[in-house]
Amino acid sequence: MRFISEVYWDKGGRILNEDSVSLQEVSVKGEKVVFAVVCDGIGGLECGEVASGFVTERMTEWFYKEALAMLEKHKGRKKIEKAGIRVLYACNEEMVRLGKKRGMKLGTTVTALLCKGRRYYLWHGGDGRAYRIKGRGGIKQLTKDHVLKSGILIHCIGSFEWKRPDVKSGYMIGKSVFLLCSDGFWNRIGEERLKEALQPEQLQTRGQMAMHLKEIALYVKRQGEMDNISAIVIGSY
Repeated sequence: MRFISEVYWDKGGRILNEDSVSLQEVSVKGEKVVFAVVCDGIGGLECGEVASGFVTERMTEWFYKEALAMLEKHKGRKKIEKAGIRVLYACNEEMVRLGKKRGMKLGTTVTALLCKGRRYYLWHGGDGRAYRIKGRGGIKQLTKDHVLKSGILIHCIGSFEWKRPDVKSGYMIGKSVFLLCSDGFWNRIGEERLKEALQPEQLQTRGQMAMHLKEIALYVKRQGEMDNISAIVIGSY
């Protein structure tokens, strides 16, 4: 399995960029492993960039210190899924303690994807999204939006009641593209346009990926998007 990946990170119309992203590519016994995280600090709460950065950093540390070893030892699906949940739970507890100490609330969404060979693992909480795009198979949203009809977020990592993140795993068959993004990226563009812009055949190099991500960002800005805009694409071939 061959992977190509790229990142887009833009503060959009905001003064600060409260999104945080991480994209890691390493080789385990000659096989490439890709780990991606997109976090969006909760608007209206203090230090959104601190919250998103903290969870992104901790998830990345977990990838290098624990996840890679588990993959190398061929640990089972459930053990890897639970290990990802444990690190997010630890993030939540630490952010709660910090919030109480400083008299504030910290919160962030999280969408994280781990790919090795034909297997992928996904952890998610909030209103970021993960999509899978196939040439002939169309586009599929892999995550659930944790929001009320009014748009109020009901699930995140941080100074709120702990809720177990959604976890999903599966196999990659044929050419496909994974997209992880914050709500500023997907909010003003339909799935059909996303599918057209991110076809696997059009994303054969990092340069092509960067170009298409930038085109989408420019499009949503023209549609009036003012939020931070972040995305990671991972192509499997």
